[in-house]
Amino acid sequence: MSTPLTARTVNVYANTYQLESAATADGDWGAHEHQTLYDAGRSKRYQAKEVIYRESERVDGIYVIRSGLVKLLSYLPNGRARIVRLHASNHWIGLEGLLGQSYEHTAIAVGDVEIQHVAIHRLQRLNRDNPGVLGELLCQWHGALIHADRWISDFSTGGIKPRVARLLEFLAELEYGQPLDRVELLTVCEMAEILGVTQESVSRILATFKRRDILQKQSDPSREIYRVDAPGLQREARK
Repeated sequence: MSTPLTARTVNVYANTYQLESAATADGDWGAHEHQTLYDAGRSKRYQAKEVIYRESERVDGIYVIRSGLVKLLSYLPNGRARIVRLHASNHWIGLEGLLGQSYEHTAIAVGDVEIQHVAIHRLQRLNRDNPGVLGELLCQWHGALIHADRWISDFSTGGIKPRVARLLEFLAELEYGQPLDRVELLTVCEMAEILGVTQESVSRILATFKRRDILQKQSDPSREIYRVDAPGLQREARK
């Protein structure tokens, strides 16, 4: 936007949005703003491992994922990359652009991805014509913060086996929703990067889950899709 939003302005808009949302019990207000943003964008496609944007680059817009999975990477001082977030369909990424900041992470397509890119100048025009658009984006941002809290609590605390189990639950929900009856695995390297553990540890735990039929390989040889024994996985996740 032409001038970055301050934290105080964000809070004012957020409070206004909460009041107006509460007054619209059927939720049509937020759905309309979401569609307005979506229609303002331009579709882009990315292949697996292709970079969508890079950390510290100047923000040129925000993105909503139409299909596929996107990982956000943060780089440690030693140059090692750590996956700090995963996003799927209907998730917005690059929202730090609302504050005039550079991108905080590097976004990379996990598989084939289709996104809708909304340029900053289009956001500026939309917000002038329809201030409710910013409220919808703040709602998306709040969802991202909840997502981040879960990431920290589920994947950074406890033993390695429960953390792997919780990551599998998270992936199943992210990819297929409820019930948690199937999951498409990331690579062992990606799972290790998320959890901050060695690839050997993740590989050993996955092998254990497969031997115990907590993970049961499906017939498609080209994809790592497994049927999940949800009660068994939940028991491992809660240990």
